[in-house]
Amino acid sequence: MKTPPAPPSLLTFEITENIDVFLQNPMRSPPCKPRPPGGGSPGPRPLSFPALLACIPPAGWHYGGMDARFHMPMLLQPVYKEYIWGGDRFITEFHRRLNPGRYAESWEIADHPDGRTRILNGPCSGQTLSEALVEHGRDILGPSLAGCKSFPLMIKLIDAKETLSVQVHPDDESAARYGGEAKSEMWYVLSATPDAHIYSGFRPGVTAADFERARAAGTIPSLLQRYPAKPGMIFNTPGGRVHAIGAGCLLLEVQQDANTTYRLYDWDRVDARTGQPRPLHTAQALQVINWNLTASPVSPILPEDPVSDTLSVRLLLDDPHFHVEEWTLRGPSEVTHPGDGFRILFPVDGNVRIRTPGQPAMILQRDSTTLLPAVLDHFTLQPADPGPASIHLLVAKIP
Repeated sequence: MKTPPAPPSLLTFEITENIDVFLQNPMRSPPCKPRPPGGGSPGPRPLSFPALLACIPPAGWHYGGMDARFHMPMLLQPVYKEYIWGGDRFITEFHRRLNPGRYAESWEIADHPDGRTRILNGPCSGQTLSEALVEHGRDILGPSLAGCKSFPLMIKLIDAKETLSVQVHPDDESAARYGGEAKSEMWYVLSATPDAHIYSGFRPGVTAADFERARAAGTIPSLLQRYPAKPGMIFNTPGGRVHAIGAGCLLLEVQQDANTTYRLYDWDRVDARTGQPRPLHTAQALQVINWNLTASPVSPILPEDPVSDTLSVRLLLDDPHFHVEEWTLRGPSEVTHPGDGFRILFPVDGNVRIRTPGQPAMILQRDSTTLLPAVLDHFTLQPADPGPASIHLLVAKIP
């Protein structure tokens, strides 16, 4: 049974929920885990899920003439994918409560038939995003996307203990021509082993005939460009660009809402569950490869744009399908926007306190993903813990 909500006059305390723990087992309230070295204090004991519900005003409450139902961050239950190349860093580095396994991907925000994250709080609690959009599309997505029947982006975390297959995704044009779902993506390197790298794009001048010779000889990787992967680097991978994430990479991925992947080469490994190699999709891949995508995929580091004394914004990537920025917080920062679209927040190196109109403050845990509905056009962010002089957040939206 839900805990009855407190009267409005009592909704002034802060939610100090450990989001990492809450997302994994919302009905349990274990002690907070200590943060990694340099990660700040562990913070207070997290609230149980019923206690969190008690902090959420019921539908129909208004503050200052404003409907407060969507004036709060939306928390979502990740969908975890176990693949042959996955590892355990979601458990060891992100301190998420999971059973042992080879966790390759965490679909943090997803609205795809292959995996749909469910909303954990607010008036749409328990619904998938597509279910919530039926009645609340304008509030969540903004006016320009109000007619969308599914959420347009997918946010993933990727733990590559082993190198992924050499693969390619269709772009918009080839998906329309040959089928499949168009998928452009970008990666932000969160962590990497010293020898981690990413294969991206064929070497200039490689042709389809070169590829066929390499395929026959089993030397496809020799045709690929290889780049070191260091924390903070940005890799742009549009549809049509051949690529493979190398072993040792821990990435945040922003992508179109799609799951079409064509494998070209899988390192001659055998899936232990089946005793067979995983299938390849060479014919489909050859239809969608863009042989001209050979320029460096690494996005340049641009200067910060000071918004105030306590907030700076750096553009990371402006793609036709998504816009990604890095925000640097140095203190309390008021953020306003015209309500034109949602924002997705991912604190990289510290916990962030967010205050929204008519709601108690909430702590956004580092390494967790939060969706801010479009209607939430005014909020305040600040570092939640003493220690670091600044905290960085990745912020994604639709252009």
